[in-house]
Amino acid sequence: MNDQQHPMKSKKILYFFPLNPLHSNAGSVTRARGILTYFKSRGYTVDFVNSDDEWGRELTLEDRNKLVFEGLARASYGLSRNPPLKNIFGYLRYLIPALFLRKLLKYGTSTLNDYNNFNRRKQFNTILKRDKYDYIIISYAYWANLIKGNSFVSHARLIIDTHDWLTAQDQSRKRFEIGRGFSDEIERLNLFDEIWTVSSDEQYVFEQFCRKPVHLIPIGFESNLSSGVQKGNSNIHFDAIYVASDNMHNIKACNWFFRYVYPSLPKEISFCIIGTINKYVPDLPNVTKVEYVEDLNDYYYRSKLAICPMLSGTGVKIKVIEALSYGLPVVCNRRGVDGLVNKTENGCVVTDDGDDFSRLILRLLRDSEFYEHVRNDGQLYFNRHHSIEAVYQNLDNRFAY
Repeated sequence: MNDQQHPMKSKKILYFFPLNPLHSNAGSVTRARGILTYFKSRGYTVDFVNSDDEWGRELTLEDRNKLVFEGLARASYGLSRNPPLKNIFGYLRYLIPALFLRKLLKYGTSTLNDYNNFNRRKQFNTILKRDKYDYIIISYAYWANLIKGNSFVSHARLIIDTHDWLTAQDQSRKRFEIGRGFSDEIERLNLFDEIWTVSSDEQYVFEQFCRKPVHLIPIGFESNLSSGVQKGNSNIHFDAIYVASDNMHNIKACNWFFRYVYPSLPKEISFCIIGTINKYVPDLPNVTKVEYVEDLNDYYYRSKLAICPMLSGTGVKIKVIEALSYGLPVVCNRRGVDGLVNKTENGCVVTDDGDDFSRLILRLLRDSEFYEHVRNDGQLYFNRHHSIEAVYQNLDNRFAY
């Protein structure tokens, strides 16, 4: 069924995502942009809200206009931590209620970070007063308290899009207590009418402790199999592609790869590495480093396979699914298949051993029958769980109320 044939009536949605959805530099941003694109395809009316400072960045006027021009939002708003401080009395008027709200909401270093404060709550409520929404969607439990005890949400259906298991992310934070942190996270999730996860593993965990329904909403990509260059040997320029940012998990995995995997590979194997992770990649004759590229299509189409070394971290690895959308087999560690609905027969070959990792790369490059088997598994898995058609059908079910 195409968009024009879709029978659903228009809905009003307030969608909060702290970051800029136009800058696809992280997996969560890719997901947010995908959700906004789904809303547009269904003709829903969407007001977008972001954080202008903490855990975000102020959107430029150009970006806000672009959101509206591209039909991704009717209006765009930003929340800021501090009000304009024209004098000391204005500052105290902000500070005293802010300290009270922190105490009321049990904010502390031993629990999850809470980015809700008096000024952000005041700005958020101003938005809520302007219109009545059918759905209010908050991204990340860090921001869940924006709706806690908030009478201005009216009769809207409240949805939390978790994006990640935050207790697992914050466990290394100084003075963080895992038990209190997890209890706080579950309490925040239970403020909502329904809970979304991007990971099947996190869906299982939250279902064990949450009173509200937990729904798996996988990330979706357009299939890039038919629209790209049909790969024959003449089109392959790189044996393997590796796309990553420079977060601490990727840095750890990159160092592991070049210490325990790369030395075992023949030097004629060519790599293309894209992203800010290149700051930690040594200069090598068979490694092409690209710090930033607007469009990854050409690089994926000219690569034989993808690698995703990953030793730590939580949630779905977006770059794994992205590679599968191009029909590329993926060589990864066990953490690389975290959150996938299928742990096997999904287009990924998995090992935590450095020598095995190099052997799997070589087998995919040299054994055409094995390569096609893994590639076909990946295509079937992607089409069933992560294609735009599959994800949109899933979302249609969530908005059928």
